[in-house]
Amino acid sequence: MKKTGICPKCSAKKIIKVKDVLHSSGGGNITKSKVFFTDKNCAKITFYICENCGYIEEYLDKDEIDKII
Repeated sequence: MKKTGICPKCSAKKIIKVKDVLHSSGGGNITKSKVFFTDKNCAKITFYICENCGYIEEYLDKDEIDKII
């Protein structure tokens, strides 16, 4: 979906892109203290969601991968 813009399950072309955010209680979808997870050491996931069937793919952008290596 990321490259083609087409859902591999149902072939729909309505794809929603959602970039994860750093929450005040911790990093992304992880509920831990913000002391441990900061914007500099927490990789945020980009979600690609099919509007038709709900299929989801998750990716880390290159700059996010560099944070956890």
